[in-house]
Amino acid sequence: MDVAGLAVLLKELEADAAVVRDAAAKAAQRVEQQYPGHLEAAAYELGRLYSAFERSLERISDDFENQFERRGDYHAKLLQRLSLDLPGIRPAFIPPERLPALRELKGFRHLTRHAYDVVLREDRLRDLARLGVQLADDLPGWSAEFATRVRREQGW
Repeated sequence: MDVAGLAVLLKELEADAAVVRDAAAKAAQRVEQQYPGHLEAAAYELGRLYSAFERSLERISDDFENQFERRGDYHAKLLQRLSLDLPGIRPAFIPPERLPALRELKGFRHLTRHAYDVVLREDRLRDLARLGVQLADDLPGWSAEFATRVRREQGW
């Protein structure tokens, strides 16, 4: 990774974080509203939120590791991998203690993509929306810490 590559990556992560923030706010709003389809609207926003977050992880993995096979349990492995410090390659992006919450969001996105006969529960969506808002709040700090550690490791 060079200085220009890191600058581009950070701008991309910033744009992804803006989508996560927007989706989190909309999911939290939709779950509290009472109109036909409000739970489906909240579920859609939660899926959009996780997809934008996962795109950030893919950007980091692609830029630092150059390869990551997208098959099988790819989504679970991507989360796990980005929580690992890889000395000489890149620092961790995800604090390991945040993995359980992120796995919940990932699992919900999987459910909404692949379950065609699902009953959405308002209480569960409310909990997931809170996790989404927390993720949106955390992302800028994770990116800043990641950038600081990359610069330190590279001696910039």
